Amino acid sequence: MTENVNEQVDKEKFVRAYGAMVLSRTFDKKIVTAQRQGRVGFYTPTMGQEATQIGASLALDKDDLIFQYYRDVPMMIHRGVPMEKLLDQIMGNGEDYAKGRQMPSHFIARDNNFMSIQSPVASNLPLATGAGYALKYRKKNSVVLTTFGDGSTSTPDFHAAMNMAAVYDLPVIFLCENNQWAISLPIEKQTRAEIWKKAEGYGMEGVKVDGNDLFATFKATSDAVKRARDGKGPTLIEAVSFRMGPHSTSDDPNKYRSNSVQEGSDMDPIIITENTLKGMGILNDAMIEKIRSEAERIVTEKFEEREKIPPPEPSTMFDDVYEEMSWTVKEERGEIL
Repeated sequence: MTENVNEQVDKEKFVRAYGAMVLSRTFDKKIVTAQRQGRVGFYTPTMGQEATQIGASLALDKDDLIFQYYRDVPMMIHRGVPMEKLLDQIMGNGEDYAKGRQMPSHFIARDNNFMSIQSPVASNLPLATGAGYALKYRKKNSVVLTTFGDGSTSTPDFHAAMNMAAVYDLPVIFLCENNQWAISLPIEKQTRAEIWKKAEGYGMEGVKVDGNDLFATFKATSDAVKRARDGKGPTLIEAVSFRMGPHSTSDDPNKYRSNSVQEGSDMDPIIITENTLKGMGILNDAMIEKIRSEAERIVTEKFEEREKIPPPEPSTMFDDVYEEMSWTVKEERGEIL
């Protein structure tokens, strides 16, 4: 009886994971289209990296910390970040937590243990290592997951974070989402070594997985989480996928690459996940159609709802400068308002 209950829980877990992949893909396409229509200013698409992110997310507890980068919408959706909050940030409207001050795609979701995003690549990694040190110092059993692209592995911040995490056996999982392009630079032109092998130079565990395989990423991350919770230090995971779209909506990948993974092809991580779950008897065509149509409805409704929200009031530019508003800020505010 217990085995049947556990099997049902696992089925629900993976159906929900697939649903988050589809919802994120639908969201992605909607925002890119809206940007082309002039309704959104900027966005960094995620198409092609859904299995990597949600596979890793499945291995985490709700109290674990995530220092993400700007392409992790699937993970955020899977971990319960309200779509309204994502849309508010992208639009910079009056409900945006950052009051429209942050660059689009630089989300804040601290209620879900996602830290704020910085633009410079790899600048989140030393912060993640510091958080890992704090968790160990306080004898917490939580872990830190930090994500980054392949280009980040060629930065000083990557070196500093990896070295410190290894030296102090910190509970940090470094997840490299190797989509094979650092904006327009292919992986072979920015690093000669396989990324996962760089872990050996720091004295930590390194592993390479198929980032298009939800279950492979889940297994690799689960192993890394167990190692971290057992006090055995950090892990570097290289999850190889393919960035199906541009680096951002300001980029045209047709100028520097001719090969691409097409949506709906056998290399599409959503199709791979569909086929796997159908083979396991967890999904069927009717369920897939229902999940896809529901995702379209949710994204359309939420977008239209949040688009109606006006921008932040001009007076908010004076908020949050200091804990208590100084006389100089009050004076400047009085001159303008």
